[in-house]
Amino acid sequence: MSEAVDIVKGVDHLIVTVRDLDRSERTWRSLGFHTTARGFHQSGGTANHLIMLDRTYIELLGLADPSADSPYRQMIEESPGLSGLALRGSAAETYRYWRAQGLEPSSPESLARGVEIGGRAEVARFGLTRLPSSAAQPFLLFCCDHLTPQFVWQGAALHPNGATRLEELLIVVDGAHSLSHFEHITGRTIANDAGGGTLALGECRVTFLPADAFMQRFGSETGVRLVKLPTLAAFALASTDLGRVRRFAQEAGWRVRSTGSGGFAVPVPPEGVVIEWSSAT
Repeated sequence: MSEAVDIVKGVDHLIVTVRDLDRSERTWRSLGFHTTARGFHQSGGTANHLIMLDRTYIELLGLADPSADSPYRQMIEESPGLSGLALRGSAAETYRYWRAQGLEPSSPESLARGVEIGGRAEVARFGLTRLPSSAAQPFLLFCCDHLTPQFVWQGAALHPNGATRLEELLIVVDGAHSLSHFEHITGRTIANDAGGGTLALGECRVTFLPADAFMQRFGSETGVRLVKLPTLAAFALASTDLGRVRRFAQEAGWRVRSTGSGGFAVPVPPEGVVIEWSSAT
């Protein structure tokens, strides 16, 4: 599977689907994140705010036009939360690799959204190839090819909470079949360890763990619904100031739970996410 290491290069971004973009933006800002101005996709009636990190970002995705025919409508309305994983790479090369692995990716397609850069209206363009939802992967997963990166990457945002980078993505799984599926997707071998395992995906570590291990690490009151496994369940960020992160979370009314090694987790049930924090120093 090593042939894919230079094809699937890493995690491009995570997608958090939300029912109310205004409320969601306020929530993430209350946690000390800077969010970009709202961008509107040219098709599908969706809009977003981005939380930019050093080499990846978190996308808050919601409906801007309730009457539009959106492929994300059901996901947004029925199961908002950490709903999608975008991988970094060439859409065309990833499409060919996934086909060779016996997967069924969509043909590479184009997506665009308007952005404002220095007071000017520009258009950010992307190439995408998607994998269909399945029992082994019941969430959104695609390769995102940035065709106009200068309109997305405007330099690392300075977050009041000191957030710098995505360190870990945690996926709750129910057995070896899920691990095998992700090996085919990423071209990397996962060492099976007590029903889970870990792989390095670019700068990010992806950890697969059973539901009981997830609850042992984060508690049972996270707001994450572990109904269809595997589930994108949590992610870990590094911060230059953990004390400031903790103050933002507590002042916003969220519970803080220690997770060992000096880190802690902040479940945010209205957003359907759990954020674990560690020191960037």
